[in-house]
Amino acid sequence: MVDETNNATLQLDEVSILGNILFDDSGETMLTTTQHLVPEDFSDYRNREIYRACMSVQQKGRTVDLASITEELKNNKLFDSIGGEAYLDSIMDNTVRIAPVENYITSVREKSLLNNFLNKIDNILSDAKTKPIKDISEFIGKSADEILEISQRRNVAQAKSLDQVSENVVAKLVKQTEEFKKNGIKANGVTGVPTGYAEADKFTKGWHKGDMIVIGARPSVGKTAFALNLLYQVAKKQKPVIFFSLEMSAESIAMRLLNLVSGLSSDEINSLEYMPGSTKQHVLIDTHDNRAIASKAQKLQRGFDELVSLPFYIDDNPGSKMMDIATKCKKLQNQIREIKKQDIGLIAIDYLGLITSPGHGGSESRQQEVSDISRQIKQMARQLEVPVIALTQLSRDSEKRPDHTPQISDIRDSGAIEQDADMIFMLYRPDYYTKQQGMGKDKENQEGNNQQEEEENSPISKVEVILIKNRNGSTGKIPFIFDKEHCSFNVSDLDRAEEGF
Repeated sequence: MVDETNNATLQLDEVSILGNILFDDSGETMLTTTQHLVPEDFSDYRNREIYRACMSVQQKGRTVDLASITEELKNNKLFDSIGGEAYLDSIMDNTVRIAPVENYITSVREKSLLNNFLNKIDNILSDAKTKPIKDISEFIGKSADEILEISQRRNVAQAKSLDQVSENVVAKLVKQTEEFKKNGIKANGVTGVPTGYAEADKFTKGWHKGDMIVIGARPSVGKTAFALNLLYQVAKKQKPVIFFSLEMSAESIAMRLLNLVSGLSSDEINSLEYMPGSTKQHVLIDTHDNRAIASKAQKLQRGFDELVSLPFYIDDNPGSKMMDIATKCKKLQNQIREIKKQDIGLIAIDYLGLITSPGHGGSESRQQEVSDISRQIKQMARQLEVPVIALTQLSRDSEKRPDHTPQISDIRDSGAIEQDADMIFMLYRPDYYTKQQGMGKDKENQEGNNQQEEEENSPISKVEVILIKNRNGSTGKIPFIFDKEHCSFNVSDLDRAEEGF
């Protein structure tokens, strides 16, 4: 049973390497793989011949993809023997792309070395038992040399000199400038996708490929609304974004976005009278010849017009696993690249605590489960080369402290999130805690209670967005105004002036 499991894992690793090669139009995965693997490292005959065909196509200076490999295998009369189109399709369908391809390369290489080592030991033992040994010293020496040759093939990473690293840095900077010019971006220090908020860009320098960004807050503080605003800022520049909503329906998310882009509250939208025959392109509303209602109808139509023009994708499947999320992201990324010749600009998951993982149970295993999920999110960000925002709920600890400002230790379930994240934002909304403290006050403070109640019921809240961890930059606070009725986050000019921003 163990052997069957090991063989299945090895087969999956080999398939994932081949699939990564065929999916990667840039050819970088093929270059990486050929530095570490030869065809003989693949245990499955089919995988071995497909990889050999990949190497042949590469040596001919052609792009290694499904079409070129199919042609190469047919020319070498190997297409049918490897399973034909059905097997090639199964490689594309079963490729696992959450982890970096180097992980699969290491796994296949190490298992190949182990098999070669064990086979060599078996051959030496067989020769020692069945063949005459004229010179024992020579036999032992030859056997030792053969074992040493295998052991020297171990994949031991070498330290890189600054001379080598500096060359890579220069190449990266040149490529960055070329991308800026291609996309009409001014070189102003913002090296990632602009957040849409100048104050946030000062700290983050934009959202960067492969980064994991965590946004933490207590329930109902506004983390979902904040994430939607961040996605909207990217989407309105026509860069595709994906929002995974594990708690709310796609329609509820779309309604929040409609509040944001139309400037109308949910109450205002729901109070209008909609007529049969309405479509997203032409919403029919009975205005009763009322100018105020007609104005709202115009705002609503403009809102729908903007919504349908945004490259904004919503997945509202509850109980999603990280494998499901990663697979959906990859498929959508491939579609977007093929149709729009673009990459995904930003991904957000709402929220981390609702992602499920099989095989865990109990409070202790939940911590391990969240640790695994956190690492998978980081791996997905790196593999897809897309910034990923993960929302997370904070524990009640902040409510117990005199100073309710959130801390990293308030993140639920796992310290691994703190380790894996490149940036961690905390949302602090003073009126949230005012409401908690205002309950049960005596009548002597009635005037103060009335003021508290007014703050609690206000559609506008002050929110401090605290960048508490930034792996590649400084940390700090950004004052925002949260317009709850319109699901809108805007930088507070007044607070920024008062606090020296």
